[in-house]
Amino acid sequence: MNSSTPDCAVAPGDLVAQLREELRPVYREAAQNVPGWEERAVSIATRIGDQLASLRITRSSLVSALRTVDRLLTQAVAVSVGTALQVAAVGTIVAMEVLSGFHEGQGMRDERALAEALLAGRSVPADAGVAGSVFSVISVRANGSSPSDVENAFRAQAGEVVPSLFGTVSSATGHLLVPLEEDVAVALCERVRHELFGSVWLCVSERPVGEIPLACKEVDDLLELVTSLGRAPGVYRITDVLFEYAAVATPEVSAELSRVVAPLLANPVLVETLTALVEADGNRALAVKRLFIHRSTIDYRLWQVEQLTGLSPVNPRDLAVLSTALAVSGRASTN
Repeated sequence: MNSSTPDCAVAPGDLVAQLREELRPVYREAAQNVPGWEERAVSIATRIGDQLASLRITRSSLVSALRTVDRLLTQAVAVSVGTALQVAAVGTIVAMEVLSGFHEGQGMRDERALAEALLAGRSVPADAGVAGSVFSVISVRANGSSPSDVENAFRAQAGEVVPSLFGTVSSATGHLLVPLEEDVAVALCERVRHELFGSVWLCVSERPVGEIPLACKEVDDLLELVTSLGRAPGVYRITDVLFEYAAVATPEVSAELSRVVAPLLANPVLVETLTALVEADGNRALAVKRLFIHRSTIDYRLWQVEQLTGLSPVNPRDLAVLSTALAVSGRASTN
């Protein structure tokens, strides 16, 4: 349809005129028995039904308008004995596909309205069937994929996804609400990520239905954290950056960690060495390979780190503190 304003009432006469304009080529092709007219009729009628679902019209009004349009267009096209069956068939095809698209589109609109209400913490009808349910909220940042790309990828991977996605064409940033436990949602996100173009970050948090707004805040904070820390595109949950998340949420802790790591920041070589050790999960042999240096060189550099910070990178607990401190200081420098 040509209307660009959703949720607006349509006068019966206007609806008939719009349908007549959209469907005239379909009836003409059927009357002329143009090859492939059935497939085009299905495609056009389904699209019309989906678009009509965003308008405030009733099913009975649509049925009435379709009957009127069918009568008008059947009279308008030149119907010969040989093409009468095609013209009758196109009326049936159009009616079925428009109503099918209308029904499915309305279902998606209702689904989206429910998701938006849950994400905003608004009350939903008791018959919505979500009481006692557990949902995962997914925060999405996709550079290189549009919002529709993201939503379609989720729908292709899991039809039960309840979407509420918003953003711009160049950077899809928004939420998806899925009726899945977190582990299942994470696996779904991994599949979706590989279907999309560009850099995609997805952050996941599971909550009972009454705490969905809390999950929204958590995944938004988590998304902002992992991107500001320079973490690679991927799927994240709070356990992946638990120390960093806690430190950032507590200004006193964040300030203390920044103080601890401050002496290192003037020495890029030591920062690079410590970062390589963190990425290697404390495995010095692996860090040596990544840095292309001798084992004795990394030992000396790590000794320097200990002298400057008072924390030993070869001690797992101290390394965790240093890793968090580096992350916090790096985030502060980018904000």
